[in-house]
Amino acid sequence: MKQRVIIVIPAYNEEKTISNVLLGLRQAIPECARVVVNDGSKDATGSIVEELGEKQIKLPCNLGYGHALQTGFKYAISYGYEIIICFDADGQHQPEDVPPILKTLIERDADMVIGSRYCDGSPYTGPFGRRLGQHIFSHLTRLLIGRRIFDTSSGFKALKARACEDIIDGTFLDFHIETLVRLSMFGFKIEEFPVTMRERSFGRSMHSPTSFIEYPLKTLLLTIVAAIDAVFARRGK
Repeated sequence: MKQRVIIVIPAYNEEKTISNVLLGLRQAIPECARVVVNDGSKDATGSIVEELGEKQIKLPCNLGYGHALQTGFKYAISYGYEIIICFDADGQHQPEDVPPILKTLIERDADMVIGSRYCDGSPYTGPFGRRLGQHIFSHLTRLLIGRRIFDTSSGFKALKARACEDIIDGTFLDFHIETLVRLSMFGFKIEEFPVTMRERSFGRSMHSPTSFIEYPLKTLLLTIVAAIDAVFARRGK
């Protein structure tokens, strides 16, 4: 592989899964560098990463998923990596899906490829509130950017460095639909690639029962702000 690739793994209290995730990535795609962004974990996540000899960035406290990813992006760009892969530490993403997603990014000359649970026509899954939110936000992308992105909440993505540079200083909640809309409106090419994700076996999801109301409202607001910001930024060029 000619291009320099790094896998950014944000982690918060993932001591039950982080070892299998890192060992799986070593086996599936050993030529890629890896960095764990330890987002203020209070459990043994950090010590496990150290024992495995993996690169780790320790944040002073829990800053949230979006800030953890931005930290990983800044690290990747500062060290000259050309492709950044976002991979969750909770064991839901499958390491063997990394090579085909990376291949898709390169062959289709895309700026981002989303590891999508739904682009092949698979039904939305999970609690009703989550299914409804996924469905609404999927259709919202069609309204805002003229095409539908089926899995707007996937944390499994491959990006070119130039796409990361555009969003590295922005304000994003979880690097989901608001980021996709902004990048699309700036002309970045986004593709989806079908993947199968495992159910979370350990730990807690970042979405609590109350977040099924709060999260969609915050995401909708940030998406509208991102779209307005993109419109004015394009006019100013």
